[in-house]
Amino acid sequence: MAYFMIAGRANDPEYARAEMLAHHLNINLPSFHITLLPQHPDDWPDYARQIFIQNGWANRMAHDRTFKTPEGLEQMVWRESGELIGDTKDFLKFIKQAYDQEYNLDDGTLADIAKENYEELLASKQASK
Repeated sequence: MAYFMIAGRANDPEYARAEMLAHHLNINLPSFHITLLPQHPDDWPDYARQIFIQNGWANRMAHDRTFKTPEGLEQMVWRESGELIGDTKDFLKFIKQAYDQEYNLDDGTLADIAKENYEELLASKQASK
């Protein structure tokens, strides 16, 4: 079973790219599962550092055998086991190698999805007040 966590700024088209690929895989591969963790853009730097420290990634190489930093990751994708995959580009490369899957969307569609993600995040924060 493959279980991935995907975090990023809710209004980021690259986060939307990882999200849509994950949805595609979740529908087409029965053992593929995801948890999406969209963040408010203002909260992202602190959230990224917190997740990075919580998972001990400063002392562990990512899947591609490189060390990452929270400042260098505009999105974060990791396995339930705690293995850091990296950002969206790293995730796309990993999925292509592991599952021979791709899912391409044009930049306009990704921008629309990012806008919708951000609006949904704001609405959910309003509803929880």
